[in-house]
Amino acid sequence: MSSTHTIDATIPVGDADEGAEIDVRITFTYHARVAEQGPSYASGGQPAEAAMAEWGSAVPLKDGKPSPFDGAYADLAQGTLDSIAADWLESEDGQAQACEQALDDLQADEDDAAEQRAEQRAEDRWNA
Repeated sequence: MSSTHTIDATIPVGDADEGAEIDVRITFTYHARVAEQGPSYASGGQPAEAAMAEWGSAVPLKDGKPSPFDGAYADLAQGTLDSIAADWLESEDGQAQACEQALDDLQADEDDAAEQRAEQRAEDRWNA
């Protein structure tokens, strides 16, 4: 199962002693964990695969809102941001945070769907 999500992150940039950071919104594809599958007549089986977040895109944030680069060096700045954000997402911490965000999003979607079904059942009973 795959789904697309976003996560807002503050990523350190440059010299760690200087404490420079950039706020960024990263869009990624979440690939859910796949359980191990035993052998069958058609296959020798498949090993388990861990959940993972796959890089999509990034946009800088200013005051919590997307603030794309502009000007003569916008492409260069965006390329640098993409590299920094992709490296962060591929890190252990980035993967953990992104997968947690995706699971939270999926749970919220599931809760919303259950609430809508309950409301529809109540409306159907009322109209019956």
